[in-house]
Amino acid sequence: MSSDPNGLDARTSDAVRKLLALEDDAPDVLREILPGASVPFWAQVRMRVAWLLSAQTTGSLDVAPGTWSRWAEARRVARAQLPSRWDAPRRAAQHDVCFYVAGGTLAGERGSARNWLVDDFAAAAESAVVVQQKPLPSSLGPPWFQPTVSMDAANARVTMRVRGKHPTEAAVRSIDSLLSDFARRLGQEPQAFEKIRQRAIRDENYRVPQLDELRRLIERVRPRVVLFDNGSYTYHGESVGLFKDGGAYVAEPQHGWIGPSHAAYNYGRLFQEPELRRALPDELLTFGDFWSDSIRHPGRVTAIGKPHLERQAAAAPARRAPQLLVVSSRTHPERTDALVVELRELLDDSWAIVFRPHPGERDETARRYPRLSAAPGVIVDEEPDVYESLKRTTVVLGEASTVLFEARAFGCEVIPRDSPFAAGVIGDAFGERVQDAAQIAERIRVVRNPQTAGRAADESIWAPHAVQTFRGWLDERLDADGVRRAGSSETP
Repeated sequence: MSSDPNGLDARTSDAVRKLLALEDDAPDVLREILPGASVPFWAQVRMRVAWLLSAQTTGSLDVAPGTWSRWAEARRVARAQLPSRWDAPRRAAQHDVCFYVAGGTLAGERGSARNWLVDDFAAAAESAVVVQQKPLPSSLGPPWFQPTVSMDAANARVTMRVRGKHPTEAAVRSIDSLLSDFARRLGQEPQAFEKIRQRAIRDENYRVPQLDELRRLIERVRPRVVLFDNGSYTYHGESVGLFKDGGAYVAEPQHGWIGPSHAAYNYGRLFQEPELRRALPDELLTFGDFWSDSIRHPGRVTAIGKPHLERQAAAAPARRAPQLLVVSSRTHPERTDALVVELRELLDDSWAIVFRPHPGERDETARRYPRLSAAPGVIVDEEPDVYESLKRTTVVLGEASTVLFEARAFGCEVIPRDSPFAAGVIGDAFGERVQDAAQIAERIRVVRNPQTAGRAADESIWAPHAVQTFRGWLDERLDADGVRRAGSSETP
């Protein structure tokens, strides 16, 4: 193991070490495939196993799902049977490039919803369509890029198809046997994987109809290049593989923090084998060389940049009122709750204190953080685009988040919180990590001039000229076989 405190080995969490060791050992059980599936079962559950192992040391807690309404779901299923301009498998047209995304990375722009992850890239392509999972239009308005369509109606049809059905007994027996073996090899009791088992059974029930809908989409779009959001999260392996089977080159645009302790971007020797490589993108497009050099990914890795950050950082004002932005990483919410309230008591009233929940806990902020949510003088940040918040911020406090790196590009001072999670994510990238509210308050008091800001973005972290770089990259991929298919001007 390297003694370099900033090397990959030193910054790799125990959870990821366990996965890498198992995959380097490559026992045959990791190659087992459920009846009727095309990707090894290990790939389907790998990320959830990683999260479970990580939570045992970081204290990260699941967020309770939002309120489910039987009537709302019934209306959704009924609407899915009706014609809709947004219905991707029924209305999408042929395009050379398909951006296949979740649809939650949105920023409002003049009454429309701009997907900051891919819309700049889509606009730079000659023949592109954006396909998202979330329904359209969003609460921010219609999509900024056209054509953008949704898989929501398709997902509702899948829900209707699986109602009252269950996986075969053979599939459930295989799930139980494989998970028991995985648990033993990772030093876990079989019952520790019970939630993973429940999700695996649900996923198996949904697998065939979901892939049927995706196959219809692929037949309509016939993409040559697919930009698959979260494509390295291997529970998407069947979908990634289906795009590849259709002849597409699959790449993933980086969406957030990646590094040596992120299981989705670090793989052992096993994933060099064709059956497992099929479950992963051919290439990962990162924000910059810093990120490219911080992972162990079996595909190509290319630094492209982040256009939305370039645009927003250039528009950030140099002079700002004193404001502390506390960024959540979902770990130990009770400690964060108490810390923010204590900071409000320690800092004078010239400082505004803003708490930004993790996107996955935004709907549950009041429940997870009851003290700070009720505390006078603490603002809960509901701004969809974190960059709008960074434009107004002078100091950012966080534990393990991409926002800390983004804050530097906006000229903010960064104070890192200490934890086992932070050690594996940010290391000493922001100097000595602080332990408590008193240390944080002291660091804030010595900020040289909290009313001014201005620092050029580090080009190793944020590669410049992202759109131009992407356009050149895309041309190379489309021309790789010497043939460019004529793009369709038809919109869905």
